[in-house]
Amino acid sequence: MVLLKRHVDILEASKIEITRMNILIMTATITPPLGAPGLLRIDPKIRLADYEKALSYYVKALGKTIDRIIFAENSNSNIDKLREIVSETGKECEVEFLVYDGMDHPASYGRCYSESKLLDHVMSTSKIVTCAGKNDFFWKVTGRYSLLNLRAMIASRPNCNFYCDLRSYPSPWADMRFMGWTKAGYQSIYRNIAQHIREDTNGGRPGEETLYRRLHGTFSAFDGFATVLAREPLFDGVRAYDNKNWSKGRQWLVFIARQIQRLLLRKVYF
Repeated sequence: MVLLKRHVDILEASKIEITRMNILIMTATITPPLGAPGLLRIDPKIRLADYEKALSYYVKALGKTIDRIIFAENSNSNIDKLREIVSETGKECEVEFLVYDGMDHPASYGRCYSESKLLDHVMSTSKIVTCAGKNDFFWKVTGRYSLLNLRAMIASRPNCNFYCDLRSYPSPWADMRFMGWTKAGYQSIYRNIAQHIREDTNGGRPGEETLYRRLHGTFSAFDGFATVLAREPLFDGVRAYDNKNWSKGRQWLVFIARQIQRLLLRKVYF
């Protein structure tokens, strides 16, 4: 009976592991506000094309690497082309679109404020979020970028409730391109953080710097907060502030160097 009970317990544990979902949140602003600081890629048509390319990439990962996609857009823009991409694959049940007017604030607040506010909207209104279990994991990615090593990033996640990359070199920086959390992790660590990282109230410094200080000053108070990514994310996508691709030229060398540092030193030094 003891052996039988142990066998049942193992099966139940395996069942829980199998049914745990990986949910991708793609954040998007198709039509950025005029005067947004540090933003060069502002043409809505060009940005929409970026999102189309990325969504086409991630839809192919459904049922393999990820289980659901939430595409969240905060400039109340037309996304018919994006819906068509999903419809053509027959994956409508696995993809949720959230579109609303979330740019009801001055552009001087900064992109990080807008994106954090958007994430609060997602985590409080999404049907997928509502139905998700306590162990399901949400992966946030900047929606214009295709994360080429998504499988490795997910597979290498430590056991945690909030997963992000905080770097102190060469300056304090919280990387918002890719982060992850459970429902409890988001509620405890990130919800309502937008108001604290406004650029206009922090000397005009990038929101990522202020977010670093905010998270670094609080993470020790919470269990399951991992602040170093186990792998370096490899993005294919054009940066909005200088129109350069993350995976080309110098940035490719930076990826290689950081990947080696993560694998050997468990930390990134630049």
